Amino acid sequence: MAIDTIEFVDLEKTISSKRSSFRNCLAPELGRVYVISITRDGCPVCVRQKPKIDKLAKDALKTYNGRAVFSQIHVKYSTERKEESLRSKDLLGHYFYPTNLILIRSRDKGVFEYYRAASPRISELARNIANAFKIAKMLEKQ
Repeated sequence: MAIDTIEFVDLEKTISSKRSSFRNCLAPELGRVYVISITRDGCPVCVRQKPKIDKLAKDALKTYNGRAVFSQIHVKYSTERKEESLRSKDLLGHYFYPTNLILIRSRDKGVFEYYRAASPRISELARNIANAFKIAKMLEKQ
């Protein structure tokens, strides 16, 4: 599968055990571009976006020779149980679902967030992935 699904509670445990930021946990390697989708149960926009993200991930896998890493952070949610969603918003700094991020690792400053948007057009996300690769290549050579 082109997209790795990470349960939010598992990410919380990883961050806690490594005593690290979510960015460092999600973007471990230099020279790669990490595309993250934060989604939750019952989100109709997440459902509509998923096949588009899947196609983008498959295309990017070919275009960028496996150096584009796509992950989905899945947040469990129900109207009776909102705690996990609230924790994800605190930890990941988002408000809306789906939120898409692009992360890049640098040698000297660690991981930085190149792009963040709530439910962007796929064409916009693809354009920003292409731009992020230019930066990632530049940072890899430094």
